[in-house]
Amino acid sequence: MEFHDFQIRAWTVDKKHAAVLVHSSPAGAMQQPEKVVLDWVKLNALSKIFQLASGQAKEEMIAPQLTEGGRELAGMIFPDSILGLFIRSLAQLDPEDGLRVRLCLDRALSDLPWEYLVLPDATGLKSPGGFLVLDDRVSLVREPPKPGQKKLTLRKKQRLLFFGTRLCAASGDDLWKTAEERDSLFKALEPASAHLVTRAVLSDETDCQTALRLSGFPIDIFHYSGHTDVENSVGYLVAKDVDLGSQNVEKLYANTLGRLLRGAGTTLAVFSACNSGRWVFVEPLLQAGVPVVIGAQGLVYVPVAIAFCQRLYSALAIGLSLDESVTWARLHLLEPGVLPESVKWQWGAFMVYMQTPEAILFPKPRKPQIVAQQNAARMARQVTIINVTQNIGTIHGGKVIGISGNITAKALDKKVRKTVQKRKIKIQKQYDSNKT
Repeated sequence: MEFHDFQIRAWTVDKKHAAVLVHSSPAGAMQQPEKVVLDWVKLNALSKIFQLASGQAKEEMIAPQLTEGGRELAGMIFPDSILGLFIRSLAQLDPEDGLRVRLCLDRALSDLPWEYLVLPDATGLKSPGGFLVLDDRVSLVREPPKPGQKKLTLRKKQRLLFFGTRLCAASGDDLWKTAEERDSLFKALEPASAHLVTRAVLSDETDCQTALRLSGFPIDIFHYSGHTDVENSVGYLVAKDVDLGSQNVEKLYANTLGRLLRGAGTTLAVFSACNSGRWVFVEPLLQAGVPVVIGAQGLVYVPVAIAFCQRLYSALAIGLSLDESVTWARLHLLEPGVLPESVKWQWGAFMVYMQTPEAILFPKPRKPQIVAQQNAARMARQVTIINVTQNIGTIHGGKVIGISGNITAKALDKKVRKTVQKRKIKIQKQYDSNKT
């Protein structure tokens, strides 16, 4: 499955307006930007959901806010001229291919939760609540492709380093539960052991900087569990054990971290930490040349991070594209039994910054056994798509009700063909109506 770039550039013009244009797409580009209105009251209210919501938050309370905010975001980034190009781009693709929506944003717009965009029905998308990234044919990433990125290495096994920072209470308990996250994640990744070598270091053993310098091997994937924050407009992560109530926090600033990751040959850096997807933390990592960075929008909960990363790493390790892997990981969070209802709304919590033009981060040799594993993974991805997006009972206020249980692989092929054909006919009709 190949994803084609649909590149949108957007920047603020003044306090109440932004300019937006399609820089490139399968259906062409715009010569002049369109001016759109910015309602910062609504946009900031949407962003606060990710800062204030607790693990006990009620999904029925959050879902309508996400839907309303998602429509506000779409009204800004997808005005009619861009929506038309998007529809025509989808119509021009092979039904088995997809669109990679690349958002190239200025600093003022970069931290908004674009992963929750809600597009109108006219697009022909079929996704829960109309959320853009819950359509399996649409991948959403941030940043344009940049020349001069390091050549991605063909390697039999990828190497993953997990570093976890602990927050220690007087009782000795780790309130951030980083060891539990490590154990759960590594257990979930056991089926991918033929393609993935994992190693873990916790902050009671050494600090993050030392762990990176003394890793002993190239780090293809760096996974951080802990906390990120900002000091004097500079992002950092907590690098060492923290005693509850202590003011002594050992910080590893993002610019230093970026150099360390570049020196370790890191292709993908993932941060299971609150606010780790914010631009002030991510920008230095991108400037250092890390090809892909994934961080969280506000608060993120351990079950969400484990389920998302397990699916992401397993898919990437066998040679699936970043687009296939991320779309699969997002939809996986909505499958029955994966997450508690109270945190299912966090399917869009992770922000993907992709500055490499290469969609396959970890290319594999075209051996029959590996090809068979990739085909099996793509079949499993289709099962997830069917479970989540094709068997929706009703949608009310952005909440998906009545998702089916697991569909059998035997019934999958026929159902996928039928669904693809219906989708193709619907998009073609929309395309024809736009031409007239």
